[in-house]
Amino acid sequence: MLGILVMEEEQELLDVVDEKDKFIGKDTKENKFLKGFISRNVAVFILDESKKMLIVKHPPDKKSFPNRYDLAVCGNVKAGEKYPEAAQRELMEELGIKCGLKHLGKIFNSFKENDKLVKYFTCIFLGHYAGKFKLNDELVELKRVSIKNVEELVEKDKYLFTPGFVNDFMHVRDRLK
Repeated sequence: MLGILVMEEEQELLDVVDEKDKFIGKDTKENKFLKGFISRNVAVFILDESKKMLIVKHPPDKKSFPNRYDLAVCGNVKAGEKYPEAAQRELMEELGIKCGLKHLGKIFNSFKENDKLVKYFTCIFLGHYAGKFKLNDELVELKRVSIKNVEELVEKDKYLFTPGFVNDFMHVRDRLK
């Protein structure tokens, strides 16, 4: 019985939102894939001191888009959390850093992931950081790439990247330069 209680406590709760990003309830991250509700996430582009973009690679055993590149930080907004809070939390969890963030916009993302349609409102941020990074175990590689090079890679083979990366990048690329 105690094991069941622990499992329920460990399930991450997300805010469920409508087509206008208005809160309508809460549900678990696991149910998002089963029920297909709309939730929120954050996407953070990081530029280093040379104005190169940091991109990270998912490990081969990751459920979502294994072996694909993604932006520096991406993650769910937890239940009750605001977009900027989630972005700062994800920066610390995924790269072990803190930095100021500029809001670049919010878009609706919808794409297939493991044969399920996932839907998010994505709030996109830009940060600048020149220090060291500490990748968490969800990431296997960090590269510094010019924005022009990223544009070329996306045009050449968008499947090198996650669909979220491609959508987010295309939406804000002019503001990254």
